[in-house]
Amino acid sequence: MTGTYLLDVIKALNPAERQEMALFLTSTHFNGGGNTNELIKLYKIILDAAPEFSDDLLSKERVYFKIFSERSMVSGKLEKLMADLNKHLRNYALIERYLSENNEVDQQINWATWLRERGLAERARQLMTKLKTQEQREKAESLERHKLNFLFAEEQHLWELNHNQAKGDLNIPNLVYRLDLFYHIYRTELANRYLLQQKATLLPEGDFSETKADDYQSESILLEISRKIFKVLQKGLPTAEEAYDLMQLLRSNEGSLSSQTLDHFYAYLRNFCTLLINNGNIAFIPVLHQINKDNLEDGYFFAFGKLPPHAYLNLVQVAIRAKEYDWAKKFSEAYKALIVGNDDDHFFYRINMAQCYFAEGNFDRALDSLPDAPSNSHNHHRVRRLELRIYYELNSDLLLFKLDAFRKFIERTAPKTLPANIREMDLNFLNILLQISQSPPKDKARSVRLVKRIEEKKLLADRSWLLEKARALG
Repeated sequence: MTGTYLLDVIKALNPAERQEMALFLTSTHFNGGGNTNELIKLYKIILDAAPEFSDDLLSKERVYFKIFSERSMVSGKLEKLMADLNKHLRNYALIERYLSENNEVDQQINWATWLRERGLAERARQLMTKLKTQEQREKAESLERHKLNFLFAEEQHLWELNHNQAKGDLNIPNLVYRLDLFYHIYRTELANRYLLQQKATLLPEGDFSETKADDYQSESILLEISRKIFKVLQKGLPTAEEAYDLMQLLRSNEGSLSSQTLDHFYAYLRNFCTLLINNGNIAFIPVLHQINKDNLEDGYFFAFGKLPPHAYLNLVQVAIRAKEYDWAKKFSEAYKALIVGNDDDHFFYRINMAQCYFAEGNFDRALDSLPDAPSNSHNHHRVRRLELRIYYELNSDLLLFKLDAFRKFIERTAPKTLPANIREMDLNFLNILLQISQSPPKDKARSVRLVKRIEEKKLLADRSWLLEKARALG
């Protein structure tokens, strides 16, 4: 049974949910079929095998004969029981999700729909009036709130349509208004995501031209900020002024936006700063580090209490570039157990610590800490560049060989998987590092030329380190 869909779902439940599922199966309303007892037995056998869920305890033969009092196995009988248990698990999870407190407004709208459809029109109208009053008191904007406002207006329209007295507008103007507002906010957010993704990978140009969003911008700070982001991303790279403007706009409207919405917008702000830094505006490094620390404290990087690996890596990379080495090491240690999916082989932790050791000048330990990275991941490029920098600092004979190997990888493989700007950053890094490594010491003229070349490169990975090495030649 190990490796089955059923077992994967049960493993995804936390201990409290597993016990609630056991109670769920005892309900004759939800589990009233002819195989009720067998389902309860199967689920108990699986729970008794937790947390290891070993092959021995959950072998097909052992499970079968603990459930069925038969001398020989009947083909497909256990599989059918497992499929039925899967259905009950799905029903339990969906019911829990739907009835959560976070879904309260949606539940109320659906309840009003049920009342209306069952002929309790006055009860439905009273509930909708109450919901409308609550909605008017809510000031914090979010995409979800605008979606619910649209559903709320739609239910009002359907109620009036079913009780049409041949007068009034059937709430159609308000419904169209709510639809347009939700549409423009969501459409703009999707366009922003696409344009940002376009800067990280190879994607075709998308047509996100719009015609009527201006009519709604004054109605929503959410739409106003979304459109500001869209206009910056559409024209290319942000300017320093635009990044500062967005930062001030977010800070001045934090009380008017939901935490989830602020999470999205601060992600765009961090990406703005990253784009500026990658294009040579290194003055934004401490700005981005401070934003990162503030966002970490406010919980914006977390998903269900866990930290995504890319956030775990990027926070340390920015901290090191801001020369906050102690903060980077303390963060890596403090949050290594909170990485999404767990970091059982300490892959991400090792990358972070290797970068910290390198920044401190402990190059041998940095090299020992480097993990292997899959060649099809962005982490592969990060690890390989760090390895090259370590070999340079150690004055290793392996440097030229490693440089050549990484160049061939980029030229042969990267064009299929990397956007042009990332590929150019890596190739420029390799070219400059090769020139530095082949330069004689105490050659001031060559040092000046190399510094100038580095400063002229708009796209260059590890720019600050290359500048430091080029200047050291003089």
